[in-house]
Amino acid sequence: MRVLAAATLGLLSLAGASAGLQRGVSLEDYGLRAGEAKRRELPRRLREISGLATTADHRLLAHNDEAGIVFEINVRDGSVVKEFQLADLADPVADDFEGIAVAGGWIYLVTSNGRLYECREGADGASVLFQVYATGAGRDCEIEGLGYDAGRRELVLMCKSARSDGLRGGLGMFRWSIDEKALRGERTVVPVGDFARRIGSNRFHPSGIERHPVSGNWFVVAARQAAIAEMTPEGQVLDVRRFEAPWHRQVEGIAFAPDGALFVADEGGRARGTLTVYPAPEP
Repeated sequence: MRVLAAATLGLLSLAGASAGLQRGVSLEDYGLRAGEAKRRELPRRLREISGLATTADHRLLAHNDEAGIVFEINVRDGSVVKEFQLADLADPVADDFEGIAVAGGWIYLVTSNGRLYECREGADGASVLFQVYATGAGRDCEIEGLGYDAGRRELVLMCKSARSDGLRGGLGMFRWSIDEKALRGERTVVPVGDFARRIGSNRFHPSGIERHPVSGNWFVVAARQAAIAEMTPEGQVLDVRRFEAPWHRQVEGIAFAPDGALFVADEGGRARGTLTVYPAPEP
């Protein structure tokens, strides 16, 4: 397996990153201030909300941690538009779900052990059949996020903590081919310090990942640090910032609207989960 470590990539292409900055879509351009955000409380059944994803027609999907139920959320008021479940019997499949992505009409859910569940979208109250793929990524690390790279037709599985010596001190990004139904023979490993030192910490625990619709850079949220990072597709960390709003108690999901508006989901603990919308940067 070919490993691309950010520390040994050499001179990364900064031209693409600079272009992104000039187009006003960098992390720095998002104020992340509470006064600019719109916060929505979610229904109680989304108290343990985890991943977020947007569909091709710009609807927002979400899921909880432990059951294979997909929810469509109204971003204006946080209400549930519909929900459907992955099930081959009456009950939804149970697993440790950690991320969701939408790719080419298919919905994917990933577990902490790297299993991918693939299904079509269902109607409200429907049960849909699904396919499960054992990616093998869970042998190396605990998976805690799922993103979609449309240009390469790949799902990106984001690691939270290492399980193998090859990932010690680093955060791995595994790529799974939608066409080949298998992991690619390369992965990107970014040193934890590249994220952590920018917020005065020695740790960074990813909980969600999404590709920006304009710049193409990856944005990663970290639950324990209440932080968000931006990095290039090659793994160069450009910026890391903490959320200023006090209600970000456990950031678990991230998604973008087509114009760049940022959606962030927080688990509620004993309270309700929340959806926060940060407006797109001014052009």
